[in-house]
Amino acid sequence: MGVVLCRCNSIIDSKLDFNHLSEKMANEKNVHSVIQVDMACSPQGKKAIEELAAIEDVDRLVVAACSPLAKGAVFEGYAREFNLPGQHIEIVNLREQCAWVHDGGDAVEKALILLKMGLKRVIKAKDVGQWQVNHAYINKIKCDKCKRCIEECPNKAIQLGDDGYPAVAPKVCQRCGVCVGGCPLGVISLPDFRLEEISAMMAPVASAKSPAIVGFFCDYTYGEADLMGQIGSGYSPNLYIIKVPCTGAVNMIMVNDAIAEGIDGIIVAGCDSSQCQLRKGNELARYRIANAQKGLEEQFLERERLSYVALGEGLVEPSIINHQKCAGCGLCRQVCPYGAIKMVEDGKFEVNGKACRGCGTCVSSCRSGAIDLPYCTDEKIITAMKILLAS
Repeated sequence: MGVVLCRCNSIIDSKLDFNHLSEKMANEKNVHSVIQVDMACSPQGKKAIEELAAIEDVDRLVVAACSPLAKGAVFEGYAREFNLPGQHIEIVNLREQCAWVHDGGDAVEKALILLKMGLKRVIKAKDVGQWQVNHAYINKIKCDKCKRCIEECPNKAIQLGDDGYPAVAPKVCQRCGVCVGGCPLGVISLPDFRLEEISAMMAPVASAKSPAIVGFFCDYTYGEADLMGQIGSGYSPNLYIIKVPCTGAVNMIMVNDAIAEGIDGIIVAGCDSSQCQLRKGNELARYRIANAQKGLEEQFLERERLSYVALGEGLVEPSIINHQKCAGCGLCRQVCPYGAIKMVEDGKFEVNGKACRGCGTCVSSCRSGAIDLPYCTDEKIITAMKILLAS
């Protein structure tokens, strides 16, 4: 293991004692080297990381820097260039979700826990060829053919194969992880999201100050947590956030592992009703959590230890079809990724407001210019451009 501590151009030096972090991480089992860089995303930082990756005894890296949503693609590119499997490099968010939201000893203590969580995950990582395998994969040796993944996949990417086992269609799979969260045996994984890795991250959290809370945040809510750091709005240092592709990817096996480790509570944070960009992931997450809460009560534990939190982003204004302009070609129905456009009895096409996500795919595809988004009309875009040019 190699550990890279990025100081983000020295802008978080006042919050984190990097020498202390280096000393502590150097004493961790399996850690070969710990280096500090001023900017991991700079050419100089890249060179330092490349030299660390070239050391014979180092084949996995933990890079503690800014949010993976900000620089994740950069470090994935590093992994490709250094011939490291994508799963063998883990990004720990020490800026937005640590240094920018906590002060003093809280920030340092949380940084150590986050680093240990990253270590645990990358140690458990399995090389499944991320650069070649870009979809969910099923361990058929352990699969019992229950077919739940086939029933729950929102994109119909899993079908029954000739051998009687579920088979994933690589070109259809959206890597939402709903199948991962629903598998009762935990035998489905994504290349960068495996239950074994996530469960391994629970032990360091259990050693933190009580009450220790694990948060499973989807990409959208993870970005909102980053935003809290950017605007300087703090939250409890006892919350340790793990990014998941969708709340539907949270398997109750991970929840049970967290409870077994002694973690006090689990928060699953996702989208509001009907707003999941991966279709029905949030609905399935709520259903599974409700069942798991009953199980907690049977163990004489409070059901509040496990909660789903939805961001109140409100409903998106759906697309509107101008029937006077509509040519009735039906292209909008074909391209809508959420199946929100249907043909009604009179042969016209209508938008289901509850299913529409406001993505605008239908708007950009309509050859007749018959579809508009209320919050993003042509007039509003042109007006905004005029204001920009005038300034």
